[in-house]
Amino acid sequence: MRSFIASLVTVCALGTLAAADPLPPRLGLELGGGLQGGKIYCRSEGTFCNGFTEAGGLDLNASYFLTPKLGLTVDLWAMAHTENNFTFTHFVNTVGVKWRPLPILTFQLGIGEAHATLDYNGAVVARATSDNGFAVMGGAALDVIRSRRWALSVEARFGNGFYGGDKNNDGKADIVGRNVGVGAGITFFGF
Repeated sequence: MRSFIASLVTVCALGTLAAADPLPPRLGLELGGGLQGGKIYCRSEGTFCNGFTEAGGLDLNASYFLTPKLGLTVDLWAMAHTENNFTFTHFVNTVGVKWRPLPILTFQLGIGEAHATLDYNGAVVARATSDNGFAVMGGAALDVIRSRRWALSVEARFGNGFYGGDKNNDGKADIVGRNVGVGAGITFFGF
């Protein structure tokens, strides 16, 4: 762990030295993607699904920054867990805004749609898919290396899908699926 932290500090320091030449503000189109490790959580009435399970994730996004601090974004994010030939995947796909209070720090918030799938042994014919539900997603990214055309960041993401109605009239969705992930992302800009 110490060697990982030392390596990260060295890379950040070298990136800072390489960026001694002032970098232009990031405006316009940005395309990115990332990998995360984290958890999928499911809560429901009864025993249908309850608890966290480890998962890996992938996201793809496209943003358009109107100013150096404010942009619009489309984000596609999935986290999956495989066990005993079954793969459970929870998707959170949103449209939203990105806010960059500092040139190296970006926050995002979006709303959209979520759904889940269950595959057996990778066979599409043995796939079960949930109904679509309302989704919210939030995230934060910190650039650790930045050039004139790309940036590498560490990021944290949180997404929630709300499925079914409120049959118990308790103000809560019957089933809630949640993604929580921490990882790395790369963004390309300056097209």
